[in-house]
Amino acid sequence: MTQREVQQVVSAPERAERTQGHGERAPATRRPRLGRVIAVLAVLVVGGVGAAVTWPRSEAPIVSAKENPPAPVDPNAAAEPCAPEDLDMGLAADRTTVTPGVRVGFTVSLRNEGEVQCLVDASRHNLAVTVYEGEVGEPTAERAWSSADCASEEERLLLLGPGDVDVTDVSWSDSRSVPGCEPGQPKLSAGQYTAQVTLAGAEGAASEVVQLTYTVPEPSRSPSPSGSPSASSSGKASADPSASPDPSASPDPSGDADKKP
Repeated sequence: MTQREVQQVVSAPERAERTQGHGERAPATRRPRLGRVIAVLAVLVVGGVGAAVTWPRSEAPIVSAKENPPAPVDPNAAAEPCAPEDLDMGLAADRTTVTPGVRVGFTVSLRNEGEVQCLVDASRHNLAVTVYEGEVGEPTAERAWSSADCASEEERLLLLGPGDVDVTDVSWSDSRSVPGCEPGQPKLSAGQYTAQVTLAGAEGAASEVVQLTYTVPEPSRSPSPSGSPSASSSGKASADPSASPDPSASPDPSGDADKKP
């Protein structure tokens, strides 16, 4: 029922009273009008409650579970060099037992743990894998090989955003090396070795240590002298008296072989 219809229902008794003249109103006419008003109000209240119950409710907004998403990286924005404490470096080897002539493959990872983007020079000369004979950090450890020794000094600048990871591969051919890549280095000896990746210019930025075991196979035994063909032939020659020349058959060095006694 609209508001206009309600007003018409309420005002209908008043219009009827106006047409009766100017006499006094009968007391009986007030009760029906009051009853109609109460009935109309009851209908409005019930209708409002029904409308509130049946009216479709809007769905609750979906709240994203991800809080503080990282800002997108702007390559044109100025960036500072990565701080050592914001870099997480990792090193993994495809084998832990090394033998002569078998290459070892290293996987190097570099991750920005900071909240802002930063620059880092991840060239092979700066981001280097170093192998030590012995335990890294010990006074007795000897530097055996490094991927920076024979690498070029060309820069490899990386703009790492928050959470970005750079992955590269390094191969070691089980040989020794020195800075400047001077050839003719001595061979490795069997024993325990360790490997670690570090970043030049970033003190404290280093990976966990990888343990390696270098084994050298024992040389095979040579065959016994008695089994060699040359030894058997020489033995036969020394055993056969006919093989040696007869001293009586040799010519007389004085030239008197034809003289009679």
